[in-house]
Amino acid sequence: MRRILEVGLTSPAEAMNAFLEPYQAWIESVTGCSRSETITLEFEFPFSHMVAEDLMAGVTLDRQCLGAAEALRALVRKWELPPGVSPRMELHASRDRKARVTDRRLAWDPHWKETPIAIWLDGSERAIVSVDIPYVSYMEKGALNWRQWVIVNQREAAANLNLLRQIEPPRRITVFGGRNIPLPDRGYDWESVVLEPELQSIHEDFETFWESESWFIEHSLPYRRGFLLYGPPGNGKTSAARIMACHPLVSAFSIDFSADGLPNDALSDLFQSAEDRAPALVILEDLDRIFGADGHKNRTAITLPHLLACLDGLAMQNGIVIVATANDPATLDPAILKRPGRFDRLALFPTPSLEVRRDYIAKLTGWGLDDPAVGDAARNADRLSFAQIREAYILAGQRSFHHRGGIVADELRAAICCLRSEARSVSLRTDGRSVGFGPASLPVTPADLMEASDRQRKGSQ
Repeated sequence: MRRILEVGLTSPAEAMNAFLEPYQAWIESVTGCSRSETITLEFEFPFSHMVAEDLMAGVTLDRQCLGAAEALRALVRKWELPPGVSPRMELHASRDRKARVTDRRLAWDPHWKETPIAIWLDGSERAIVSVDIPYVSYMEKGALNWRQWVIVNQREAAANLNLLRQIEPPRRITVFGGRNIPLPDRGYDWESVVLEPELQSIHEDFETFWESESWFIEHSLPYRRGFLLYGPPGNGKTSAARIMACHPLVSAFSIDFSADGLPNDALSDLFQSAEDRAPALVILEDLDRIFGADGHKNRTAITLPHLLACLDGLAMQNGIVIVATANDPATLDPAILKRPGRFDRLALFPTPSLEVRRDYIAKLTGWGLDDPAVGDAARNADRLSFAQIREAYILAGQRSFHHRGGIVADELRAAICCLRSEARSVSLRTDGRSVGFGPASLPVTPADLMEASDRQRKGSQ
């Protein structure tokens, strides 16, 4: 006799509601009302930091992963777990990252899982319930994901949410398809980078944009901005984008184009999140690697037409800045560069000039070398990127450490020569032909990009 087994798919929301059913009576008890009289909110808030710290008392923990515990203690009267439930935490071997790197003790990094937590905030009679719910994501090919739901008594929702809003969430770049990138609290510091004089206008343009919303509105212009930062690797494109992401006004978003099979919807979700959280910054790194001549290396399912549709849709949204990077924008599809409004500013980040190298080396050394020594090092570092100069400085520092002295001019010069020799050796093919680190090329201008795009378009016809 044949037996027929029917398998049906349900929405993640229905599956998550089903997950809560065993806790239904307890949730109604601590919130002081029936489920129909609560509000279910979906947002990330680290209630588990404090609870994990209490349950793991006496255990050395990675304090950097429990950053909200101290701030929450000032707001929380008590907490409770469902009766008869053994909480589950995922532990990662770690070190306490609050100490200096070489002084860090072995520690555990705890990650709270699906056990609900009831929290009584100051001034509230009833608890709010936080629960991280596992669900299967169909968009990510059956991957197991987690969503945090916060269940609140409707009568106390306003008071609780206003209280929680006092806690500033940690700064980060939310990465779709990848791991979020934490940002330093004091990262909005343009003085931390040395830029060619003409690139100062990018800093000023970005800063002025956030001060000129009224002007855009008065002139019926979409309040948005787009920057394409291009040039050889190691010259500050990503550093500038990170500084922009640290602006105190903005929420920052990016996407991992190296994630296998990431769908078009992921890019749509990114732009929708930016719109919801505006003022916002959207970072798109290495566009030429994904949508340029090597576009066949794109491991996602995100298409160029969909990228263009998102960029064009952005023109109707206010309070969003997009910053993209490319090493060789001449290989980009002309549609990205030619359409007005997709990228308003095209900024070349070249290998540093002699004067900029002098400033950078002086800053690296803490102005500990005299002018002739700095000038000599800058001349020897001709055609090196900022990243290569920094590595030469680190190499000189490693050598000076052995004799417990500061970096001297001879060591820095030797380190630069060593780095140049290494770079030259890896830039030659076995037949002796150069594949890189050749004579310095002339800077590429925005006009050159447009001309290259025209050539690419004509060649594809």
